[in-house]
Amino acid sequence: MPQFKKTLVTIMMVFVSLLLLFQFSGSVPQQAEQDASPETVVKPLPDSAGPKPMKQLKVAVQLPPMSFIQLRRLNQMFMDETGIFVELENSSAEQAEEEWPKAMQMEQSADILLLDSESVIPYARKGWILPLDPSMSGGDAVPAWLSDRVRWNGYAWGMPVQLDPYVLVWNKNIVKSASGLPSDWSGWKRLFDENAPGMAGEAEEAPDNLPSSGIIPPPVISPEAGKRLPQQWFAWHAEDHRALLSLFWRLGLLHPEFAAAPRSPEWAGRQADGAEASEVRWKQTLSELEPYRGHFQPWTAESSHMDTWEKLKAGEIAFAIVPYSEAALEASAPLAIEPAGEASPPAGQWVTSRSYVLASHTEGEQEAMRWIAYMTQWSVQQEWFETLSVLPVHEQAYLSTSGERLLPEPFRPKQEGKRHVYRAAEGLEQWSGAASSWMAGKLAAKQLDLEWARLINIESEHRTTINRQ
Repeated sequence: MPQFKKTLVTIMMVFVSLLLLFQFSGSVPQQAEQDASPETVVKPLPDSAGPKPMKQLKVAVQLPPMSFIQLRRLNQMFMDETGIFVELENSSAEQAEEEWPKAMQMEQSADILLLDSESVIPYARKGWILPLDPSMSGGDAVPAWLSDRVRWNGYAWGMPVQLDPYVLVWNKNIVKSASGLPSDWSGWKRLFDENAPGMAGEAEEAPDNLPSSGIIPPPVISPEAGKRLPQQWFAWHAEDHRALLSLFWRLGLLHPEFAAAPRSPEWAGRQADGAEASEVRWKQTLSELEPYRGHFQPWTAESSHMDTWEKLKAGEIAFAIVPYSEAALEASAPLAIEPAGEASPPAGQWVTSRSYVLASHTEGEQEAMRWIAYMTQWSVQQEWFETLSVLPVHEQAYLSTSGERLLPEPFRPKQEGKRHVYRAAEGLEQWSGAASSWMAGKLAAKQLDLEWARLINIESEHRTTINRQ
């Protein structure tokens, strides 16, 4: 009997042990058991779960509608080729100016932004963007002056993608010329004087070709326009100070001189990295425009399309100076565009540009680099030019005779000695505000000259400091 009890208890204990073991094994998930074991190697999820998705990107631009459509098409091609999802956002000029800096400061901006190249270095100094490799997409083939615009502290902070020179647009029904537009202020002054009230007959009798005298003959005014220019001779966008500077330059009232001897009134800027220490001197004779100021009226920021291009086409405005990108989209019969390189030095126009930058807080740096490289490659730049006449940055586009017509002389490739023209213009852009006020009759000529003299003094002190260093 005792032996039987002992055997029975043993059987019961084994049974209870098996029952408890079964309950515990059923209540603990297999994955948890593996996690609990320090020797367990966690294996990846099976292939049926799919590959890990790539980071998504957001790109913010400020483009005209047609250009944004083109970018969307190219972006879709990039996504199809790479599998990287990229969201595009088209902002207004006001948003780009006011909201983008705030978003960058709060690290809530897009991963990639398309900026005016003039804004690249200010963004870099604030630590908002990352440096880029300029050779990753042929970026090292941009003109030297443009490379200077995006370099700071030994690094390239933007990848240039578009050039945009200012150009002169005019109404061919009003202004007809077999010899081209005037190349200096003397020629423009003749045009204005010959078409002033009471002188229409002289304009009608002007021959198509005059003897060469160093001055291009003024355009012949067509009979359809009453042999007179309209009351408004020139227009530009009021908020665009570079357009106003370009207008002065094109008229010959403001231009650079590459000489060492100082002149007055002028403002000089030193070339910092040339083999020879040279200077560019900006000379202005704006006072000669005073009798004609009433014929120069800008388009206000509130102007509608009817107030701008429709008036130009209707002959209510004779000339306008605008960015090439705008002229290429808007100019149609009876308007004509003067290529920026057609103006003979010292006359010329400004050239602006746009660059892609990479936000420092992005979580998709490598993917963003691939997107920028794709959008700035030479073949894509060519496509932009062929479809929408957007000028490329690659110097190869401007090495031929036909390409030279697209850019003013100081901004063409291989013009190393003149690359500092752009760099020396920062003070001019500050002075342009005063010039705009003077054009509007809100500032006296004496005060305008004082503003110019102040620039000369500031730059003179700056050059003295550089020489001492």
